[in-house]
Amino acid sequence: MRYLLAVLALVVCGCRNSREGVVAKVGAAKITQSEFQRKLAEVAQDYQNYVATPNGRRQFLDILIREKLVLAAAQASSIPKSVEFRMQLDRLKAEEEERLNEGREYLLTRLWLDDLRRTGVIQVSEGEIRDYHRKYPVEVEVRHILLATPTEAEELAKKARAGANFANLAKARSLDAATATEGGRMQPSIYGEIIPDLEDIIFRMRIGEVGGPLKSKFGYHVIRKDAERRLDLATAHDRIAKLLEKQKLDRTLQSFQEKFPVEVVDEQFK
Repeated sequence: MRYLLAVLALVVCGCRNSREGVVAKVGAAKITQSEFQRKLAEVAQDYQNYVATPNGRRQFLDILIREKLVLAAAQASSIPKSVEFRMQLDRLKAEEEERLNEGREYLLTRLWLDDLRRTGVIQVSEGEIRDYHRKYPVEVEVRHILLATPTEAEELAKKARAGANFANLAKARSLDAATATEGGRMQPSIYGEIIPDLEDIIFRMRIGEVGGPLKSKFGYHVIRKDAERRLDLATAHDRIAKLLEKQKLDRTLQSFQEKFPVEVVDEQFK
């Protein structure tokens, strides 16, 4: 494709001259070599090959000329002065400004995190990963039911221990919509990937055991441990690295809370 565009640049405009690579004019508007190539890059490869021919080149230029004519006619009409145009243009500007701000925030955040890694603040060493794996080599599979009150959790825990189908209980009663449809099944987890209020208990539970009610900041849980397996270091390596980096970042962010205090204003989120 790059070769094709280079050929077209030479064929269409030759080398740049005093007219700055102007291919055609439509009134005061110009179609430049760079615009021709940019527009061409947006079309399918087969059509780009056709535009490399004399007929194809002129046909594509005619398309661009027609676009310029339409634009010139629209600019000369009453539309630019209309209320509807100004309103939609203002909305478009606001949307573009929002996208620019989001892009700016993403770029700023990414570069800051890259800098923390480069300076070693949140960098994770291979030794740290090995030490963590020696201490926590196990992955568990669990199901849970999230409820609003300890009374409800106790009721369902008794039913589950008495042999009721845990998956059906989760589908019918769990407040955790993300896992309820899967019968309460959570993602297989290593130590550190589960809600801190629950993981010490979960990792001590026997396979098949039902635990609860267990309280967390989200509510009250009934837990059933389905499986437990030991992972080798190669399998767990990247997950541990990500987990340890997050822990270091969390500690770093805590140091900023005096400077940037957090306050939840809306009562429904407290």
